[in-house]
Amino acid sequence: MRNYLLLFVFIGLINSTIGYSQDVYFKIGIKDSIQSKILDENRQLIINLPKDYETSTKSFPILYVLDGNERGLLKAIEATNELKAELIIVAIANTDRDRDMMPVSTPTYEVANPGAVNFLSFIGDELIPYIEKNYRSNGKRTIRGTSLSGLFVMYAFLEKPELFDNYIGNSAGWYADMEYYFGALTNKSFKNKDQFNDKKLFVANSLADPFDPKKEVHNGMLEFSKKVKTELGNRLSFKYVTYDNYGHVPFPSFYDGLKYVLTNEE
Repeated sequence: MRNYLLLFVFIGLINSTIGYSQDVYFKIGIKDSIQSKILDENRQLIINLPKDYETSTKSFPILYVLDGNERGLLKAIEATNELKAELIIVAIANTDRDRDMMPVSTPTYEVANPGAVNFLSFIGDELIPYIEKNYRSNGKRTIRGTSLSGLFVMYAFLEKPELFDNYIGNSAGWYADMEYYFGALTNKSFKNKDQFNDKKLFVANSLADPFDPKKEVHNGMLEFSKKVKTELGNRLSFKYVTYDNYGHVPFPSFYDGLKYVLTNEE
């Protein structure tokens, strides 16, 4: 029996003679979990299914949402609804965000035990097989992350590009003192050019991001963009977007990224 996650809304209604209230519940997802041997912990998931999932035999693409709390799930549902995109959404809840998202520790962002390599192995070796066994996937996969999890999206794109078809990083990139690691990883990864055939990557940052006052992340992404175009050319679809009027994690960047990787429309 599936355990549904319900969004609770309290609505108060008042007229001239009677005051009354009504409790309204919306089903937004299914609570699920997976016991990870790699991470040695239980990972909580929220799964949102397309509206005709239960009444059809169709298979659907999967959208994996990092930082997968209820708020993150609702943003994903809103973006997919606006695009009229039928996707299974898998929201992955955090346990130790710094550990899971960071492959390296530097003075700019110190992490006691960087564990992105294990988290990526968990996703590839445990989570994806579990989801595709238990839900009707058509094999097409998209991953989306923001800020620190956006950096993880970039890491996943470079370390194991075969895992996903589409990569969306919002407020994504790395600081200057991380370039030694990500620059070397980029050079190593780009030697095997064929593994990027037909991949789609959308990266977005704000030019008014308070977490990037010196434009280190933005400048790093400009250099990365040059490498992508020079080394990979038309093997993949790539777009780097900046926003002037938003702070950290620009609000339109999820919709814009999803639209790009699903339709390739500008």
